[in-house]
Amino acid sequence: MAADANDAQKAQMKANSEKMEAQATANKKAEAQSDAEKAQASANEDKASAQADADKKAAKGAKATTPAEASGARNDAANAQTKADRKMQQAQTKADRKKQDAANDANVAQAKADEKKVEAQNDANKKAAEANVDAAKKQ
Repeated sequence: MAADANDAQKAQMKANSEKMEAQATANKKAEAQSDAEKAQASANEDKASAQADADKKAAKGAKATTPAEASGARNDAANAQTKADRKMQQAQTKADRKKQDAANDANVAQAKADEKKVEAQNDANKKAAEANVDAAKKQ
């Protein structure tokens, strides 16, 4: 009888261990979140750089001494701003995609971990039930 209870206890300990392992795997979602944050920071840098380029071109217009220079500078500034806007949009889209991927990865990891935890607990419960049946038979 003691051996049966011991088996059930071992099974529960194994289940607890497997559950902890599964959760540790799911915790890797924090890494995915970190990647998403890095992607956003990178996007912010790209956006700032693109805007700085556009601002430089705009400043040139203020220094123009002739109407032709001013007109050319305004065109350059407008083009630079359009380019900057496009770059900023692309950088943000890329960062958003990374964030979405990270969220999906985290959800999948958590779902798998939860499934593993349930399976491990079910195995332990089954072993405990078997131990109880064996113990009852021996009485």
